[in-house]
Amino acid sequence: MWRKFLIAAGMWLAASNSVHAQTRAVEDDQQLLNWYYASTYGTGIYSAGDRTVAVLQAPLSFPVRESDDQRWGMRFTLPVSFGFYDFDLGEIVDNGLPARINTVSVVPGIEFEKRIIPRWLLKPYVSAGWGWELGGDESAFIYDTGLRSRFRLSDDQGTVFSLVNWLSIAGYEPSGGPREPLGMFAIGVDAEIPTGKTLFDRPVVLSIVPTYYYYFSRLDFAEVSNRDNKIRDQWELAFSLLAREPYRVLDIEVDRIGIAVRKTSDLVGFRIFTSLPF
Repeated sequence: MWRKFLIAAGMWLAASNSVHAQTRAVEDDQQLLNWYYASTYGTGIYSAGDRTVAVLQAPLSFPVRESDDQRWGMRFTLPVSFGFYDFDLGEIVDNGLPARINTVSVVPGIEFEKRIIPRWLLKPYVSAGWGWELGGDESAFIYDTGLRSRFRLSDDQGTVFSLVNWLSIAGYEPSGGPREPLGMFAIGVDAEIPTGKTLFDRPVVLSIVPTYYYYFSRLDFAEVSNRDNKIRDQWELAFSLLAREPYRVLDIEVDRIGIAVRKTSDLVGFRIFTSLPF
């Protein structure tokens, strides 16, 4: 079963390479970055029109208590994101990270966690913060509340399949502009495949997660020649290597390292992650 899963995933990834040829030219730099998307997308690079934006995020979190049969677990989250316009990945090799930061956002929050039944894990959360465009007048209030879910479907000879979902009611209010309410629902399947290998005395597992994202309100990224260029839905394919027991790096728990490709007809993004959003 998982071999067919791998073949389909590979075909999807190969098809996504043609997305750049379909993008259109951006007319207004200020409209390129969607505040909500940049603050929640995580570390990665995405293109719209003829412009490329990089987002570097520090997903800080601080556990307060572990969950048990009687109470919910709780942790404080503090994602800090930095945005870079006109990003050229090739320049990193010669010059390192860009010297100029174009945007900064800080969106603190609280996340709860509880295993309702052995197969089903729920994670409600709420967060709110602010984003600023450095060197300009743009800023925005950003908020997000929702529920993440993971339900284990089956365990086939060590390969674990889980249904993952994410419901979000969010939005942002730019300075001098009206509030932009947003809603999103995501559904995917996480296939965790044992590799038979170990890293630092921990078994290593390959995770493959195709996910569909549907936005209740269209996301507006840029003013382009096509005024209807607004995103209604997205597909993402994520690959990662994970350890059943997290590593600690600078006192931060890291249970995986992965890369994901997210695309629509007018935008393509690549992100690097150390934890899944589900």
